[in-house]
Amino acid sequence: MKSTRSRIHTSNSNPKPIENVEISSSHVGLRIAAVVFLVMVAATAFGYGISSLFSGTDGWQEIEADVDDMSAATELTFMYDIGAGSEGATAERKAIVVIYSDACETAFQLFTPDVEYEYVFNVWYINNHPNEEIQVEEALYSALEMMVESGGREIYLGPIYSEYESLFFSAEDWQAEEFDPLYNDVEAEYFSEVLGFISTDEHISIELLGDNKIMLHVSDEYLSYAEEMGIESFIDFSWMTNAFVVDYVSDVMIENGYTAGIIGSNDGFTRNLGGCDDLFTYTLYSRQGSTVYSVADLVYEGGYSFVYAHDYAITSDDALKYYTYESGETRTPYIAATDGLSKAATEDLVLYSGTSTCAELVLSLADVYLADELDEAKLEALAEDGIFAVYYDGFAIECTDEEIMLSGVAEGFVVE
Repeated sequence: MKSTRSRIHTSNSNPKPIENVEISSSHVGLRIAAVVFLVMVAATAFGYGISSLFSGTDGWQEIEADVDDMSAATELTFMYDIGAGSEGATAERKAIVVIYSDACETAFQLFTPDVEYEYVFNVWYINNHPNEEIQVEEALYSALEMMVESGGREIYLGPIYSEYESLFFSAEDWQAEEFDPLYNDVEAEYFSEVLGFISTDEHISIELLGDNKIMLHVSDEYLSYAEEMGIESFIDFSWMTNAFVVDYVSDVMIENGYTAGIIGSNDGFTRNLGGCDDLFTYTLYSRQGSTVYSVADLVYEGGYSFVYAHDYAITSDDALKYYTYESGETRTPYIAATDGLSKAATEDLVLYSGTSTCAELVLSLADVYLADELDEAKLEALAEDGIFAVYYDGFAIECTDEEIMLSGVAEGFVVE
């Protein structure tokens, strides 16, 4: 029994705001990355036609989903080169909006662990029907299959992720400490007990039955413990969710023949749909002190995917995904299944590939980023498979892609 465990959630009504980005004019000539056109869609900016993005009916425009219900569109930005296809601009835009809106709505419904939908066998449904055979949509089956076959246990961290969500909602340090196992011994004990269950298939596992059928196996002991402790989610994609969402929405657009665009999430996942011959730039960012700067533009062409992890909040969208104590300690959403602790192997890490999806990249990222130190040997090994990395060592831009093209490197930075 653990009746002494604190579950104070009073802080949830007052999320901690992110401090304004400091603007410094004296910092070695760096170009300030305050709020530029990017909406923080994984720090993606376009090197083509930025000045004309919102003018006229043709050209690059933001596609806004037409949805009334909850939708993944609230965390996505979709830029499209209207008029690039054979349709007229008006007809093309209308068709894209309809398909995009539907895809965003479906993506949210499939991957949410929090909302029940009639006749939708989603993550919520799986959590609430353990030890039952369930036929899910192909996209969700594929996502679960990738998680299981990766060999990681992050998908089973649902109860731990819930505690961090409460920590991130905290307005004051004393509130955050209630949910922090590094400050609260009772919470540390709870984490240890939960990790004892999720660390082995004996207590929890996802069985892939084929034909899009799965079964979430949960032991009687774990079910009893979950009921006692009020655990509602056994599985959760958590911070990885939008990697699968971006892939799903991108694939839907591609399947319908609309490939002249880029879809990005506000937490670091981006897919170029590959239908444009133009050159694009992906803006790289770094924090120096308390200020976030753009340090270079990665020039690329074609259907690339990007994932970006960072150990600090950048925009207001990050407000509920990080917490920084007055001491400067930061808790990130990147949680290791080994010990349940917040991790960040380095301040900034970008992985990109012309052959891998966002979901494939995020699984590679998890293997590298959920650690106390950056394993550069692992990054070099990834490069052999066409997955390249960019990270920083002070003012040195480290790249594993020997053919990388960088433009506009900020004064004071060097490329290695």
